[in-house]
Amino acid sequence: MNQTIDTIINDSPLEHAAEQLRLRLIERISALVRAGTPVEDLMPGLHLSYIKQPTVVANCFYVLSVGLILQGRKRLLIGGKTYEYGAGSMIVTSVDMPTSYELLDVKPSHPFISLSYRLNPVTLAEFLAEEDLSAANSHAVFNVDRPAIELLEDFERLLRLFERPEQIKSRAPMFTCDIHYLALSGASGECLRALYAPGAVGQRIRKVIRWLRANFCEAVSVEQLAEIAGMAPSTFHRHFKAFTSLSPLQYQKRLRLYEAQQFLLRGEGDVNSAAYAVGYQSPQQFNRDYKHLFGAAPGKSVKARRSELYEIELSSRAQI
Repeated sequence: MNQTIDTIINDSPLEHAAEQLRLRLIERISALVRAGTPVEDLMPGLHLSYIKQPTVVANCFYVLSVGLILQGRKRLLIGGKTYEYGAGSMIVTSVDMPTSYELLDVKPSHPFISLSYRLNPVTLAEFLAEEDLSAANSHAVFNVDRPAIELLEDFERLLRLFERPEQIKSRAPMFTCDIHYLALSGASGECLRALYAPGAVGQRIRKVIRWLRANFCEAVSVEQLAEIAGMAPSTFHRHFKAFTSLSPLQYQKRLRLYEAQQFLLRGEGDVNSAAYAVGYQSPQQFNRDYKHLFGAAPGKSVKARRSELYEIELSSRAQI
């Protein structure tokens, strides 16, 4: 399944205002990158991307968040679904999901620029507690849409706070609360309601995903995971795959290989140590699975990824 989202700007006053906000957000992010502002230290949960070279990432985890693509294009693979989207798109991810992606048509004169904010499940649940959720039956965990102009305005207000960092602690919560509310609006909100609404089936799947993230090195069966979810094994398996496009054990394997890559990138040990650290009993099987997912043996893959991350870091810090 492929989904391509393109933003079409017309001459309506609302579209013109949205385009002006997008351009201002690009300017503010560029200025923050030029200045080397420690954005994520000053405002936890906010992430900026400014990448000046083509990039392919074979395995990463998207987390509960709302984001905006401001410049450039991205192709994302989740399970068997491919999404391609570009400037002017809003992205909502409702649960931790293994993905792979490629940045398209990136060059120094036209970098990929985006920003995202990590959502708080407690804040979402508080908003949803006041809604009638009898029709919340979506199985989507990822949505691409057009952002409301109010969402663009909230992100601009957040970025403007870096001009007065002493105000961040007091004023940022007002804007981030509104970002949560707007993320729940429209089609994008359906994938959040399915997982955070009180009593929703998706809450049980989210409980299992939290357990897997915390216990990825543990040997586990579908029957054990179904017990955590409080479902019959066949029912659990069906719902888990409907939400994630992966079987529970495929999800765990992707998670283990991602954690192994992070282990090696941090330099915490050799390939065999990484295999055992993430729950593999056979380093040989680990090497086969790793090469199948990342396209290269662990040592070669990590060396290439470390070099890529270093160049991206240099690129993001370079003068624009």
